[in-house]
Amino acid sequence: MKKNCLPLIALMLSAGLYALDIRKIEPPNWWADMEHDTVKILCYGDDFSGWEADRCSRNAKIVDARAYPNTQFYALTLKIRRAGECRIVFTNKLNNENKEFIFPVLERRARDIRTIGPEDVVYLLMPDRFADGDPENNLIPGHNDPVRPDHRWGRRGGDLQGVMDHLDYLQELGITALWMTPVYENNYVNCYHGYTPTNTYAVEPFLGTFDSYKALADSCGKRGIKLIQDHIVNHLAPTHPIAQDPPSPEWLNGTVDEHEECNYRIMDVTDIYAPEEVRRKPAEGWFAGYLADMNLRHPEVLDYWIYHAIWWIESVGLDGIRQDTYAYSDQEGLRRWAAALKREYPQLFIVGEIMEFDRSRLAFFFNAERDNALSSIADFGFSSEIYQLIAENKPVADFYREISNDFIYSDPNRMLTFMDNHDMGRFYTAVKGNIRDYLNAFALLFTMRGIPQIYYGNEIGMEGGHDPENRREFPGGFPGAEQNAFEQSGRTAEENRIFNQFRTFTALRKDHSPLFRDAMRHDLQEDAYLVRRGQKGGDTALLTVYNASENAAVIFYGRLLPENYTHFETLKPVSMGKMQIDTTEKRITLPGKESTVLLFKK
Repeated sequence: MKKNCLPLIALMLSAGLYALDIRKIEPPNWWADMEHDTVKILCYGDDFSGWEADRCSRNAKIVDARAYPNTQFYALTLKIRRAGECRIVFTNKLNNENKEFIFPVLERRARDIRTIGPEDVVYLLMPDRFADGDPENNLIPGHNDPVRPDHRWGRRGGDLQGVMDHLDYLQELGITALWMTPVYENNYVNCYHGYTPTNTYAVEPFLGTFDSYKALADSCGKRGIKLIQDHIVNHLAPTHPIAQDPPSPEWLNGTVDEHEECNYRIMDVTDIYAPEEVRRKPAEGWFAGYLADMNLRHPEVLDYWIYHAIWWIESVGLDGIRQDTYAYSDQEGLRRWAAALKREYPQLFIVGEIMEFDRSRLAFFFNAERDNALSSIADFGFSSEIYQLIAENKPVADFYREISNDFIYSDPNRMLTFMDNHDMGRFYTAVKGNIRDYLNAFALLFTMRGIPQIYYGNEIGMEGGHDPENRREFPGGFPGAEQNAFEQSGRTAEENRIFNQFRTFTALRKDHSPLFRDAMRHDLQEDAYLVRRGQKGGDTALLTVYNASENAAVIFYGRLLPENYTHFETLKPVSMGKMQIDTTEKRITLPGKESTVLLFKK
């Protein structure tokens, strides 16, 4: 009996030794009839040593199959032939043991990407701080970042259901595109914002599920609201499996234990004379000192992010991508990433985030000679110019000269413009709650070139300094709120005044969208700045006038609007004092530090 037991024990040990546990595959599925009909899959397992993917169903063909140096990962490339279950068989060459898994190949659903342009108005919100629509998901056992309403860096419990519950509000406001901060799983600490991804193929459970994200996308689509996803190729959380032990050392710039910190010096990226050692530091340093920096120079990392973005676009139905920390990744890798997405989706809107207020440096990333496939960039320089004009009394002649230099950009009319966002102090606080100055700034923002972006709460004058004060809960989105600003009755008179003015601006963009596709014209008249939208000789024209002087001024607008229009409508009245207009003499009398927006019709 003892002799007969030994072979059995050896067989059991052998089975335990060679068993393969495939824990996860990324992407988890693909589609037939894609431009990218070859998909590269990253398989996660316990140990792929001795295993080889050598058989596949007729729905796909194995093009390449190999274990990485870190044998917890396996690279598998499939040529997709048709929709259906793709059965892939791994064989252990030592004992001929097989391990099978199913890779779904789906039929594509018919859908057109709805491009985003100058006629649109983008609304940015942080789901965790907007509204709590499903209290049931406020407790996730074992999560490293629980809901902590009283902690300045803690989660508040806002979620995707909360956003969906208030789509009526967003539709009433008149926004046409929604951008949310990242929805990926962030099982780290103090990561309510979403920029510390621990699983980029899963939705953060505090926000909801993949199904709730898809439901939100579908609801937005039915309302004509385009959806932009906040995407990150630059970094992962240090606890992500790739960060902890990457497939090969080339995947990361450094390791969790040994790496450089990002120096945030965008001038080192744009400096054409800088030594390579200087230029590489912003791209290879770890953001915030701890976020694992992905090496986009490595082809396999680049492919990983290309397939990742396509998977989300196709799965959810996205219309745009906002690429986070664009300046801090390899620029050639980013160019190839965006070009691959545009090859699959020519109408896809891709906006790069470069938090740089120097306009000449911004132009490095968005000029006529730079073929990086970006649709737009976040225009921090424009934001700074309006801020200085309104909040710091920058001479209007200097403002005019700066805007006159827009030739440095490839298409300034497609740049994303804003007064503040989740990385800036709120503009209403910057102007000390002065509603006149506040609306003057947004009158320029909504009528000048570019695609205007509202940061949640701009439309009611929310206050707050820098992070985290600029990320407070939207009033009415959470239990126990003292007011409900989602409803007209819950807003103060001043909040309703701001809201109604914003709604007028958004309606203008929607109802007269051709005006904003045309080139802007501007003029300077002593202390007054004038902007025209609409082609010369057209039936409709828009005129914005800002009097930067402390005193009332008579401003002639005939040089900008030589046509004779029979009707005009005041879309933005002055906040204080009285405005007078003489259409025969083409002059406006405007109080000091006031603006107006007029719509002329023949």
